[in-house]
Amino acid sequence: MANGIDSGGTIPPHLQLELSEQRKELQRLTNIVHGVRQEPDDEDVIDLREIWNLLLRRKGTIFAFMSAAIIAALLYSFLATPIYRSSLLLQIEREESKVVEYQGITPEERDSSKDFYQTQYELLQSRSLARRIIDQLGLETSRTFAPEESASFIHDALSGIKGLFSGSDATEEDRGPDLEAIFLENLSVEPIRNSRLVRISYESPAPEEAATIANAIATNFINTSLERRFDASSYAKTFLQEQIQQMRANLEDSERRLVTYARDREILNLDDRLSILLDKIKEMNSELIRAEAERIQAEADYQELLRSGAYVTGSVLNSPLIQTLKENKAQLESTYREQLELFKPGYPKMQQLQQQIDNINQEIATESSSIAGSVRSIFEAKLTKEAKLTQRINETKEEILNLQDRSTDYQTLKREVDTNRQLYDGLLQRMKEVGVVAGIGSNNIAVVDRAEVPRNKHKPSLKLNLAIALALGGFGGVLLAFLFEVLDDTLKTSEDVERRIGAPVLGVIPHVDKGSLGIDDEDIPLLAYIDPTSALSEAYRSLRTALVFSTSEGSPKVLHVTSASPGEGKTTTSTSLAIAFAQSGGKVLIIDADLRNPSLHRVFKLAETNSEGLTNYLAGSAEPSSIAKPSQVQNLFVITSGPLPPNPAELLSSPKMMDLIRTASEKFDTVIIDGPPIIGLADALVLAKLARATIFAVEAGETRIGAVEGSMKRLRDANVRILGAVLAKFGKAGSGYGYGYDYHYTYAYGGKPAELPRQPTT
Repeated sequence: MANGIDSGGTIPPHLQLELSEQRKELQRLTNIVHGVRQEPDDEDVIDLREIWNLLLRRKGTIFAFMSAAIIAALLYSFLATPIYRSSLLLQIEREESKVVEYQGITPEERDSSKDFYQTQYELLQSRSLARRIIDQLGLETSRTFAPEESASFIHDALSGIKGLFSGSDATEEDRGPDLEAIFLENLSVEPIRNSRLVRISYESPAPEEAATIANAIATNFINTSLERRFDASSYAKTFLQEQIQQMRANLEDSERRLVTYARDREILNLDDRLSILLDKIKEMNSELIRAEAERIQAEADYQELLRSGAYVTGSVLNSPLIQTLKENKAQLESTYREQLELFKPGYPKMQQLQQQIDNINQEIATESSSIAGSVRSIFEAKLTKEAKLTQRINETKEEILNLQDRSTDYQTLKREVDTNRQLYDGLLQRMKEVGVVAGIGSNNIAVVDRAEVPRNKHKPSLKLNLAIALALGGFGGVLLAFLFEVLDDTLKTSEDVERRIGAPVLGVIPHVDKGSLGIDDEDIPLLAYIDPTSALSEAYRSLRTALVFSTSEGSPKVLHVTSASPGEGKTTTSTSLAIAFAQSGGKVLIIDADLRNPSLHRVFKLAETNSEGLTNYLAGSAEPSSIAKPSQVQNLFVITSGPLPPNPAELLSSPKMMDLIRTASEKFDTVIIDGPPIIGLADALVLAKLARATIFAVEAGETRIGAVEGSMKRLRDANVRILGAVLAKFGKAGSGYGYGYDYHYTYAYGGKPAELPRQPTT
């Protein structure tokens, strides 16, 4: 039999059961993974509690950054040169006071203008005004405008960088400081909202210089405004004089040409004649419209006459005379029919009635013929009238066109004369206004409050710098905390672990402060035995309970504990879990299967007897009963690693190891294998296949996501049953949220913590 399968190819019953359970567990894990992957990530929801916990975890980073910012602000506040600020208040009106109603040369600003004040603010900060004040006050020799020797290196470096980007030659001789730029850097213009006031401030290390320059800015700004107005008026006056002379000559020449043209063509007044003809043609057009309508009506009557005959036309039928005759005829015919019943047609009275009827028919025929003739006459008359009106209108149009042809050049010359006269009068009037306005020295700018020598420094302000340092330090610290959190790829919470391994977290083990408990590192795995009231003990008892309810058959009899990397708490988890099962009354065996870096012999103080252990059984002739040693914990037995072999993976995958696990599972209630880490080793995969289930240990805040994902991939590729994970060392600084495992169970336990025996008891 090799590896638990006999030569006949049949699988033993216990292996069939194990394979069945592994298939079920694999399906369960697949469902969990699919559930995790299909769960929608609500990235749009901001979890304030998560942010708060992040800030708590990174509070050291935030405080360190804020402290650095505050120290920098303090150093700057005490070492920087004090700067004094002097301010004055200036009033700027949109228009100067009106002494006369004449308009000036410069454009007047209305209330709707939005760029006037912005123009004034830019003029206050112009380089020309700065150069004027520098020359006037002789500021070239002021220490404010002379760069300090200590800053020469920085100044040269900045100049070199600026020259590099601007394309200028960095090797040119120094042209001296830019005085205008230095002046404008210290100048500030602050408009006062909802007013026509502006506050001008200047900063300088010398308080007297600050006040002097501020007052000089206002004075020179007012003077330059007046000078611009005066220069504009003088230029406008000279320009207008030249234009008036030219326009006078143009007007005289155009008038002479108009008079000569009118005399040559004997033109007196064309406007009246043209107006009469236009009125006349307008009236004839109206008359033509009426005549055309009448002709159309007469033509319709005539066409009806030709089409229907004289007796059935509308004109005949509507004639009052014909209607009367028809009524008389109807009465006579009625009488004739009545008398015909009494008399014969040859009776004289009947003949007389017939004669009257015939006479009326003759009159109707005569009147119908007369009406038909009048319809034709009316149509011909209307047609003739329309033709004559059309002819007369055409004659009048021709006369108007001829008149316009004759007056075209005349009207052109007349318009030229009128235009030149208007331009000449306007220029003459404007020159007189400019002459009056140029002599008025009114101004729309006034100083409200002059600048005074400041008594206290303006900056650096200790309070302001500290406030800015606190704000920037806090903001920068928070950003740095978020940056560190993004760069931190370790697992910290049970949710992170479940999402990465695709299995539940069976237990969360708190971090143990060995200094406060007065124990060594090697005593931490036995803390569940030393102090049963500790938070660590209670956490592993909770883990034991979770294992009991993890499957329908209860806790797996053979448990394998591993981790991604060394030092992540797998030995502590194995030992504490074994102690918890032993304290519950079960018979427990813990096997140190980490044949590369064993530790159980040190934990249980069996270093002297580690000469005989697991490797002696796997590679030699030792019996299982001889290598299983009792520990100081009742019902807990330990198989140490024994001498370290050169080929751990081959020994662990041997049939003897499988037999040992099968025998141990029959003799003990629970068998716990403390295996090596997964990364880089094949030992853990071999042990995981031998065990009924594997528990994966994760150190909060230390185990990296990549290591966990790589380990899970190796375990799943080997079809290992992963029962769940244990999040160890939770609550350590920077490892998690710290749910508070500092509670104690002294109210439930009356005894003192046990003292750790140094020798195992049999």
